[in-house]
Amino acid sequence: MAQTNPAPSGSATNQVVASNATRQGELPLDRVSLVGIMGKPMEKKALFRMTRGDILTVQKGDKTQFGTITEITDAGVVIMRNTGNSVFVPPIPLG
Repeated sequence: MAQTNPAPSGSATNQVVASNATRQGELPLDRVSLVGIMGKPMEKKALFRMTRGDILTVQKGDKTQFGTITEITDAGVVIMRNTGNSVFVPPIPLG
């Protein structure tokens, strides 16, 4: 099952992260965005930023509000929807 976590908060921030996190207009805040893919090749997980700012962590087979996760690769995430497949491509790596 997909796991939703509140947006993290803390005081120690890496300089590269700090400068990239404050760029204007990098992520559309009014829609769901794929922000990262992590894990070993057969155990990939994807991180989506939801419209409220929380982070949704998913893996293959998870059912989410926007469909079922059918594939996660370094190239992107495939989600099966009632209307067909949608592919979410991760943002260009920064730093």
